[in-house]
Amino acid sequence: MQFGLFLKGAGLKLEDALTFWRSEFSQKVGSERFDKEYAYSIRHNYGKEGKRTDYTSYSCQKIISATPGVGDHHGCPYRHFGEENLRAALNNMGVGGNALEGILDKVKNRHYQLACTMTFEATHGVSCDTGINHPNQYFSESQKVLQAKNQTVQSQLST
Repeated sequence: MQFGLFLKGAGLKLEDALTFWRSEFSQKVGSERFDKEYAYSIRHNYGKEGKRTDYTSYSCQKIISATPGVGDHHGCPYRHFGEENLRAALNNMGVGGNALEGILDKVKNRHYQLACTMTFEATHGVSCDTGINHPNQYFSESQKVLQAKNQTVQSQLST
């Protein structure tokens, strides 16, 4: 649900969400079972079933305060990953050196959103003065940085 609502918040339309989740779930449960057991929940998240509530994606605070169960694959990586797994994930994102140690220090002191903001700054090479308070904010701010970089490249190529 957390990931589905994130994708919705990032702009994924209902029909595209159904296509995406069907392709993912059908590999394990089959298309017919997906339609019977899972499609309803996806439409429900978009306010098209049940009480027709249009659900929004989870904020950082909600994700941080949730406790994933054994075998679950959701939650805040800064809150729910062990140090070794978090270090490996950050290294895979190209974060190292002082930035990495600073992030891990914030995590040890339970400042998970500050750690996330520091990761954003380290991976994007820009300052994020507002801080990161929502996964969709991280996504939209990332899009802005990428668009600005693409515009710079395009103007350099046209000169």
